Amino acid sequence: MHRTLLAAAVVTLLPGAILAQPRILRTEAGAQFLFYEVTPVPTSNDSSEARIDVHYRIDSEFFVPVKQTESSAAQPFHRRGEILAEMIDSTGIVASRAMQSIDIPEQNADRRPMGNEWTQGILSIFVPYGTYRVQLTVDDLESRRTFMDSSHVVRTAPRGASGLSTASIFLVASPPTRDSMPSHITPMNYGGEILFGQPSALLIAWESTAAAESLLTVNVQFTVTPPSPEDQALIPPAEKVQVKVYRGAALDESPESTDYEVVAAGKGRSPCLALVPLPTAKLLLRNYTMKVTLEAGSGSREIERRSRAVWPDMPFSLKDVDYALEVLKYITTEQQLDSLRRGNLEERKRNLEGFWRSKAEEHASAYNEIMTEYYRRVDYAVRNFGTLRQPDGFHSDRGRIYILYGPPTSTDRTLDPNEGFQEIWVYERLKKRFTFVDQNKSGNYVLQSATSL
Repeated sequence: MHRTLLAAAVVTLLPGAILAQPRILRTEAGAQFLFYEVTPVPTSNDSSEARIDVHYRIDSEFFVPVKQTESSAAQPFHRRGEILAEMIDSTGIVASRAMQSIDIPEQNADRRPMGNEWTQGILSIFVPYGTYRVQLTVDDLESRRTFMDSSHVVRTAPRGASGLSTASIFLVASPPTRDSMPSHITPMNYGGEILFGQPSALLIAWESTAAAESLLTVNVQFTVTPPSPEDQALIPPAEKVQVKVYRGAALDESPESTDYEVVAAGKGRSPCLALVPLPTAKLLLRNYTMKVTLEAGSGSREIERRSRAVWPDMPFSLKDVDYALEVLKYITTEQQLDSLRRGNLEERKRNLEGFWRSKAEEHASAYNEIMTEYYRRVDYAVRNFGTLRQPDGFHSDRGRIYILYGPPTSTDRTLDPNEGFQEIWVYERLKKRFTFVDQNKSGNYVLQSATSL
């Protein structure tokens, strides 16, 4: 019975995968905490310097929470830090820099899983036209922990250049409508990577020529890297589209510095913007080459970038393919599980993906909500139902029931020193009651009965 309950639900599942991990920066302990992207952006006003924007996303858990000293503070705790971006020229001199302070209010000082709470923003830096190495420094003001990266190099278009040769591209959140340019644009802000299972759009910004066209022809092709015919067959094919060119439109930081305001360019400026919807919600967790071809009038430009789909808050139990297969034993037969475990690592990954994909009726997104919920329940069971004898709570009776049915409506625990410990889980919607008994008072609760209400 316990296998058929979730097996019936997975008919509605969407396809999932567990291959790629994000190209991000990590703490010394290996925790994922920072994405950032550097791109030139046309300015809204006449300037003798080029503008370079840094989009950043930092895991809030990087910063240590401390008690507020101000009695009027809205929250009792806060996390404080700084982020500094410096543009270093070919001689090693810092040509320009920008810094933002980070102050995150908190209700409590509890630790949280990394990948769930982020602080993000945009740093705009003006520099002479040229090539720069970008040095990004993140500081936690409480612990004095510092992280520095200087792996990015950025090149501006030559001063006075115009046309598609000046085009910059980056991923943004999908606008609510395709018919007009929104007043605000939010970068996806995952360091140029693709957020797994989420739709997005490609923002193209460039300095137009006097004879700029009103339409831009765009072709975006995603190719799995390294090439894989099996994977490529699941990727939406390239499609050439024409999108409206918004002439005289430029990007300025919003007051909160987390997104852009679309503004009219000042006198003497002729920047252009265009938005292209992308099928990123359908992309599997793979590495990709994204090839973008732009055409407007007699001008053309081809931009190629390496990227990958990332899932920062992926359930921990889904990160190891063999463990992810093992925990399917509650919703598969032994024969099915043996079949899924066959082959080398890559074959087992495909087996796992295929298992969940075969349960889906449609493929609107690569993100699989029920699959994700299943593995999040596994994570909870592992952490909360283990014992000294069996640290992995997935194998316990409470873990099995939790994974199959989720959190109970109510829990009643009795601690009788003579009769042992007992827990009763009630699921009102399912009209079920489970009774667990720990006769040895060792933390090992064994399912004693399962009854209907």
